[in-house]
Amino acid sequence: MKKVILSTVCALAATLSLHTAKAENFPEKPVTMSVAYSPGGGNDTVSRLMARHIEKYLGARMVVENNPGAGGQIGFTRLAKSKPDGYTIGLLSSPSVFMIELMRENVDYKLEDFQPIANIQSDPIILAVEAKSDIKDFAGFLDAVKSKPGKVNVGGDGPQSNVHLQAAALEDALGVDINFISYSGSGPAATGLLGKEVQAALLTASSSIQFVESGRIRPIAVFSNKRHPSLPEVPTATEAAGTKVAGVGTAIRGVAAPRGMAPERVAILETAFQKLLADEEFQEAAKKMGVVLTYMGADEFEKELQASREEAKQYIKLMN
Repeated sequence: MKKVILSTVCALAATLSLHTAKAENFPEKPVTMSVAYSPGGGNDTVSRLMARHIEKYLGARMVVENNPGAGGQIGFTRLAKSKPDGYTIGLLSSPSVFMIELMRENVDYKLEDFQPIANIQSDPIILAVEAKSDIKDFAGFLDAVKSKPGKVNVGGDGPQSNVHLQAAALEDALGVDINFISYSGSGPAATGLLGKEVQAALLTASSSIQFVESGRIRPIAVFSNKRHPSLPEVPTATEAAGTKVAGVGTAIRGVAAPRGMAPERVAILETAFQKLLADEEFQEAAKKMGVVLTYMGADEFEKELQASREEAKQYIKLMN
């Protein structure tokens, strides 16, 4: 009997050692970062920024793969259904991921299908016009909208996205009516603005900085509680309007994986991203691109996602 017990203990120890060894060797090949939106948008921008700097902490390359479509639903669904081995991870964007789940029928994922790893960024929405536009500031934008209710085209990522939610909150707060034009991401929306397809655009701050710095677009308001560090001269929407305009569209972006991944691999990925966000070179690169870093570990990020989902519910009525 003692021999049997000893053999069982040894077998269990060997199995645990094997699992530990496998976890310690992870990752042994490139890790795919799935982005649910088109190239050039805020999600794509921060993902590619991380991919350029994380290899020394991850021990393997990170390859960005864009899976756009249906306002993010295609990419989020693909991530949720991927093999939970740690080699396919993705960027979750709150509240967009919840807007899809809460507002559409037959969505083939839910929050519980994702394993949070680390939050990376807080990215508010800005209102911008083309550099040569007759609209010079936020007051000019409101004058144009009020003089032509429902006729001023405002582009943005959508439909049923965080940007669309911000458009609805803007209309509700100021009692105006805009014509929201949906694009497949902030990148295409910026292109539409530059091509004068729309008179204004709601863009993620991170995706718009390059166009601001090149003098191609003019930001006229930022939807957040305080001014954006990369756009200190641009007033918040609340400042510009003289009344409270909630920044409900601010994207909270973090890394997640399909639920069911081994805890050891979750820990390895969490540590890699924690080290990345503490890297001074990465911080400087993020600052230059207008990316506001906001780190949370796996447990804290999961709680934030749950809380954000509950908050999003109260704004659903604004998008009907």
